[in-house]
Amino acid sequence: MKSDVPIHDVIDGLRTRIQVEIDAQLSALGESHGLALEQVRVEAERAADERWAVRLESARAEWSARLASEIESVQAEAEQRLEAESIRVRLDAEHAAAVEARERLEHALAEERQRAGQAIEAERAAAQVAIDAERVVAQAEREAERENARAELDRERERAEGAVAEAQRALEAERRSSEAWLDRAPSVDATRLLEAIAALDAADTLSGVLALTAAAAAVEAPRAALFVINGPRLEEWQLPLVAALSHESIRTDATEAGILRQAVQSAVAVRAGDGLTAPECAALGVGREALAVPLALGGQVVGVLYSDEGTEGAAPAGWPDAVEILGRHASARLAYLTAIRTAQALRLIRDGNARAPARPRERSDDEQGARRYARLLISEIKLYNEAAVRVGREKRDLLRRLEPEIDRARRLYDERITSSLAGREAFFQQELVQTLADGDAALLG
Repeated sequence: MKSDVPIHDVIDGLRTRIQVEIDAQLSALGESHGLALEQVRVEAERAADERWAVRLESARAEWSARLASEIESVQAEAEQRLEAESIRVRLDAEHAAAVEARERLEHALAEERQRAGQAIEAERAAAQVAIDAERVVAQAEREAERENARAELDRERERAEGAVAEAQRALEAERRSSEAWLDRAPSVDATRLLEAIAALDAADTLSGVLALTAAAAAVEAPRAALFVINGPRLEEWQLPLVAALSHESIRTDATEAGILRQAVQSAVAVRAGDGLTAPECAALGVGREALAVPLALGGQVVGVLYSDEGTEGAAPAGWPDAVEILGRHASARLAYLTAIRTAQALRLIRDGNARAPARPRERSDDEQGARRYARLLISEIKLYNEAAVRVGREKRDLLRRLEPEIDRARRLYDERITSSLAGREAFFQQELVQTLADGDAALLG
């Protein structure tokens, strides 16, 4: 508590009061001492003896020493009491000052808390307004993106359906061309070749088309093999019903594969001769005939159908033309199946979006779009590289075998899907497992 009397006035008052007490005690001691002396003197005088005079002097000295000691003790005690009282008064004053300072600080803190609370509330209100505005803008943007995506999907579906019709026309034209050629080529077993073409038309998978093509070519030519493109290399796709060119599966660099390399680069059938030779892996003698027919998918060569007349003996007449017809018809069938599957995938995506129940706004549009786009990209890899996918599943090295295609799909995915979307990478990885690896992550390698 706060004192109105200065500390030095309190100390002076205490000093005066203690001095009065000391003076009173000294006066009392003096009177007591005088009475004692007087009594001794009277006794001394009464005795009138030198012996009593000596005793009187001794008593006087003793009482003087005792008086001095008591005076010194009283003064020391008074000083201690004065110092203790001074300390107590100073501590009380400091405590009162501390209490007052604490009260002022608490009052200032309360005012500051109130101002801070008001400022925070104002900022919260402003932030809520901004969030509401951003939510409205984001909702509008999502609606616009959804409409754009739906329109783009419709356009893609129309293009896919147009591609189906075009592929069907090309397939029918190839069939008519083959039939017309067979009418002019009596040396070829037309019935057998037409049955092979009919089998190709009945195949409903890309791998089925490739397998039937290789098997039919092995019937028409003494030796036949199917090579699939895996990056810069060509790998022989060994089939149960087709004799391999060697005891081990052939893997050769595309730049060293003779007419195989030329067929890949030119995208047209190439025969040995005029400086073009059979691949070294075929171990074909000089002057022996060989043929390489490219198998195209979506305008890109994905494999090569190779055939030759073997290392010895005579070959049946017309086998190169028959194998070339098989290769061209296989390419047309591959294009048709790819167009059909693309159109079906787009139709399923469109129908699935139309039937899908409304999700909470925070998950619906962006997540569905990311999943849909990832599924479309990986489905394209599967469609255009079915042979490589099949081999990759068998060898459990899909990621290595299809690394360029997967990297391209991932780049397109990252360019279109915003990085702020939670789970963006997981959606792409899930499609790699589900679509490319058929649900078995171990097949990715």
